[in-house]
Amino acid sequence: MKKLITLSLMLLLVAGGMAAADEYRWNAAVVLGGGNAGGDAMGGIGAEVTREFGDHLELGFTTYAQSEVSGAQEDAAGHKYHMESGYSALLIKPKLQVNEWLEIGLPLETGTGLLQYRYTGDYREEVRWTDEILDRVNHSVYSAGIEPKLLLAGHGAVSLGFGYRGTGPLRTDLAESGELNGFWGRMGYSYRF
Repeated sequence: MKKLITLSLMLLLVAGGMAAADEYRWNAAVVLGGGNAGGDAMGGIGAEVTREFGDHLELGFTTYAQSEVSGAQEDAAGHKYHMESGYSALLIKPKLQVNEWLEIGLPLETGTGLLQYRYTGDYREEVRWTDEILDRVNHSVYSAGIEPKLLLAGHGAVSLGFGYRGTGPLRTDLAESGELNGFWGRMGYSYRF
């Protein structure tokens, strides 16, 4: 997966250099989101960088970190812990230009992520930092959605997206069935250059 991401990044940079004369072909975005993962409420923040290829396609990379916002769980000794997750993915976004100020994208993501369970509260302060993590596993990530984007005057754009995210098997006893699978929503601000 690492070789695929490296190769994709190199091709993206080469293609960007070949078409450097086009205006507003690159997009850098910050997104805030939330979702339902395995029945738990999640909140997160992310970033993405994409390059437009023609009028109907964007390719790039996205990163996203999220954490449970609902109540913590307890281990056998009564110590509380919660779940955190993050991933990076290749982003493919076919899109339709509705008019000069509105476009609708269909973001498709595939990549790799990290899921970890970490102690919270007073007990976390008492243990060494290497002991505060109960378990950590890598997993694959797949996501599909729809994302209308409002193009503002100048270089800015705002978007609102909805979709569904799934993962490969989570090889930990702490994960419930479908722990990271669920619907998501996010809003973002993009700078086009």
